[in-house]
Amino acid sequence: MELEMQTGSTLNSDEVHRIESLYGLTVKSSAFLGMGSGNTNYCLETDIGRCVFSIIEEQSRDDVEIMAKTLVWLEAHDYETSLLVKPKGQESYSIILRGKHSLLRTYMDGAVRRDFNEHMLRQLGVAMAKLHTIPVPNFLTDSVFYEQKKFMDALDANIDQDYERWAKDRLRHLAVERISGLPTSVIHSDLFYDNMLFEGEQFVGMIDFELTCIYHSVFDIAMAIVGTCGINGTLSPEKAKHIIAGYNSIRMLEAREIKVLKTYTEYAAILTSLWRYWRYRIYQPGGDKSDKYREMTSLAKSIERTDFSQIC
Repeated sequence: MELEMQTGSTLNSDEVHRIESLYGLTVKSSAFLGMGSGNTNYCLETDIGRCVFSIIEEQSRDDVEIMAKTLVWLEAHDYETSLLVKPKGQESYSIILRGKHSLLRTYMDGAVRRDFNEHMLRQLGVAMAKLHTIPVPNFLTDSVFYEQKKFMDALDANIDQDYERWAKDRLRHLAVERISGLPTSVIHSDLFYDNMLFEGEQFVGMIDFELTCIYHSVFDIAMAIVGTCGINGTLSPEKAKHIIAGYNSIRMLEAREIKVLKTYTEYAAILTSLWRYWRYRIYQPGGDKSDKYREMTSLAKSIERTDFSQIC
């Protein structure tokens, strides 16, 4: 997460005192970092170092606790990401602020980069493969966030009927529900460019493990390709090839995974378009992101046309 101080909401003195009391630390200063699709984030300068405090706006207590357990699990298996700071004297990992469950994590230095060169993409592939080789915990779901029924139901909204027909047709054609027998692992499942940090061209780590689950490893690769290898709505096979090369240097993709990589990559693009369609045309309509789903629609169509033998 880039440290870009923004004007806007601030933590008031009572909120700061509550954080200090529950975590047993001293907050020297706080600043608004920004809002994600489901959280409000603040940068805190504390006596234990720089931290990020996140108010989780939309997830349940159980979901937030699983987010926290995931960070603890990653730390226990030496996987590089932000570290969870646990409240003092309580079993749960989250606290309540503004009526919402909230987490405190250490701040990771680094910047979000939109355009990845060969070296950066290979490092991403390496980091994914390492994630896919850590032990699988018993608390993570095997359900992918983007496959929720409410998103699929958006295809019956009769808002953009051409899009809805197209998405239904492609999902029927891809028939990913028939795919089985693939290697599974812990996956991030949301590896877009803004969920990873770099210092210059050096990979620092992945962030925002909120959607982590246990699923086919190749789906994570597919989503990373969607999140980092599109140029103006067109897939760059050359970029995708570098991700695969980095990945294979740690864990070789199996033939059965290579066989379905194209299917899963198009599927990942369609799921992302569908989430954006639901979010910005149904759940939060009327904003400047109302057509944002079209970018992923274009990318999915480009993936459909791409010869994946160029990639792996």
